[in-house]
Amino acid sequence: AAQLTAAQNLYDLITGRVSSFSSEARIDENSGTYAFLGASMQRARMREFDLYVQDQWQPRSNLTLNLGLRYGRQSPFYPTNNAYTHAGMTEVCGISGVSANGTCNLFQPGVQTGQPTKLPQYTSGTLAYNTDTNNFAPTLGVVWVPEHRDDWLGKLMGRAGDFVLRAGYARNYSRAGLSDFTTPFSNNTGLTQSLTRTPSTVFLFRDPGALAPPSFDATPSYPLAPSLTSSINGFAANIQVPSADSVSVGVQRALDRNTAIEVRYVGTWGHDIWLNQNYNEFDIFNNGFVDEFRKAQANLQANIAAGRGNTFAFTGVPGTSPLPIFLAYFNGVNSVSAGDPAKYTGSNWTNSTNLGFLAIRNPNPFAFACLSAGTSNPVGSGAGCSATTRQNGFIGNATFRANAAAAGLPANFFIVNPDALSGAFITDGVGVSRYNALQVEMRRRLAGGLQAQASYTLGRQYGTVADTNRNLLTLRAPSPALRATGDAGGAVGSDITSTFKLNVVYDLPIGEGHRVGGDSNGFVSHLLSGWQVGVASIIRSGELIDLGNVRMVGMTKDDLQGMFQLRFDAVGNHVYMLPQEVIDQTINAFNVSATSPTGYAGAPPSGRYFAPANGPDCIELDSAQRYGACASQSLVVTGPMFGQTDLLFSKRTKVTSRTNVQVGVNVLNLFNQPNFIPVGQVGGNTSISAANATNVLSNYEVTQLAGTNTSRLIELFMRFNW
Repeated sequence: AAQLTAAQNLYDLITGRVSSFSSEARIDENSGTYAFLGASMQRARMREFDLYVQDQWQPRSNLTLNLGLRYGRQSPFYPTNNAYTHAGMTEVCGISGVSANGTCNLFQPGVQTGQPTKLPQYTSGTLAYNTDTNNFAPTLGVVWVPEHRDDWLGKLMGRAGDFVLRAGYARNYSRAGLSDFTTPFSNNTGLTQSLTRTPSTVFLFRDPGALAPPSFDATPSYPLAPSLTSSINGFAANIQVPSADSVSVGVQRALDRNTAIEVRYVGTWGHDIWLNQNYNEFDIFNNGFVDEFRKAQANLQANIAAGRGNTFAFTGVPGTSPLPIFLAYFNGVNSVSAGDPAKYTGSNWTNSTNLGFLAIRNPNPFAFACLSAGTSNPVGSGAGCSATTRQNGFIGNATFRANAAAAGLPANFFIVNPDALSGAFITDGVGVSRYNALQVEMRRRLAGGLQAQASYTLGRQYGTVADTNRNLLTLRAPSPALRATGDAGGAVGSDITSTFKLNVVYDLPIGEGHRVGGDSNGFVSHLLSGWQVGVASIIRSGELIDLGNVRMVGMTKDDLQGMFQLRFDAVGNHVYMLPQEVIDQTINAFNVSATSPTGYAGAPPSGRYFAPANGPDCIELDSAQRYGACASQSLVVTGPMFGQTDLLFSKRTKVTSRTNVQVGVNVLNLFNQPNFIPVGQVGGNTSISAANATNVLSNYEVTQLAGTNTSRLIELFMRFNW
């Protein structure tokens, strides 16, 4: 009996019983109609031409100038058939309409100056945006070798020719690839139709007639209304080609005839970086929902105190308040009747999932829109809802939408465009980045059998905050430029503050041509000659880790950095980055309850710990919960140092004047040093979730190693060179 379902599934598989099947119809580029499982051909083109002039001259014998200018014209993307649909601001904004400044009427529920979204056909030859014509990219280089001086400065600069000053500036433009356009346009409605056949009774594979494709409308009627769960994607009409300005200024000083040291500054500033702006960001502030959410929290506590049970409905007992917005979505009752406790019927008011969102210690008002506590990619995946839970909240659930409409709430009460629940995206050049670094480099050319290079870099990288899909986290406020951590909630890429690199190759001074063994011949000469040893080493500061938008209790950021280090559990051989007391108390802090007297499901936290950003005194108003109104926004600490050394030992034996055989051993990660990748994002999706079910000790465990060779690797090799 316990395996009845498994047995039924096995029987269905053996007998070929099919309850449903899914397929799709694809647009045919020749006929312009849909064909069942037909070939979908996406054709597009981008053209580019560049004109470049450069000159180099020496105004003086010790001064060299390089000047250049490139003009690049990147024609916008355009399709060469009619398979796609496209969207501009009119389609993205939908019923909310376009504002006077050219964007949507954001955060204005009830303002409906537009029309329901319908996507026009993207006809062949139509440019995706206006051509950016001002892409001039100058370059400038200066090399100056000062004349010898006899004063103290001359002693510092050395002999004539030992001291060199170099400076350079360049602007470069980024070239977008075809996939940067084909991917978003493919996500628009129109390229394919999803087809599902679900008969009233199961059918068998042996009955070919029952397996016929479902009926569908083969002729598209443009403009097309998007499916409710789809996304809308377009590009800003005047988007600019991304560019970067690079500057370097350095001085080089010869130490001897074979060795020089160079100190330089390097800076790069990125402009007009393409990011996705999702205009379907949830609004809980301008529509008054956050205030009503607070009343719902108070209702729950008042009802519990009055013995009315675990319900947040307005019951009329002291301390409870009418909830017209909740009542509209749950029961379809308008605000006029919100003061009647008899209208608050149904299980939604006592549902344990809904109650969990009202926890005083970690309130989650955005979750009511999708009935999911998870916010792994809040804006990019549809303003707080995953693909599967999006249809269960106030906006995605058809019953709740109909209830709200019947109660008189506008369709754009929470989001700008309710016709596209997976997002209403416009790609625009709103991102910036900057990098500043000091670099010191020592170089020795091959002389006396020794060649060496050592360098040290101290740098910082900042970038506009976006998720891993290049989606801005909020449109409610300007996105800040934060240290790049590689975390999903931070800037893309990971910043390393300090890096030291060393490469040394040394030919042992024995055998042919050397003082030791140089007079030997025959077998002895072959045996002594050609030995070489090489060392490559890298040591760098730890990876920057963002612990997220959390509150620190009982500690400062300096305290946190001091305790954020590798800790090995000798009993279970587990690795963690935080003291056990901090982990335990943080688990307690996130283990919240909406119905307990303390607000916690277990023991209340104490001592040092992290707490959720949202709490009794504050609620973040952007769905990504990264604006930092209630907590740290970005709590960046430095992880453990990375270090690795590789060793090469080889012997080269001459066969003829132009051929030789080389045998040797490569030892990668010589000291067998493990480099751990620490866990970050406390309180977020990569460590601790707001959902209590995933708030467990294992989420703090370090389980990954950095680098290509995570353990010692010994490699024997033989090469024949000619």
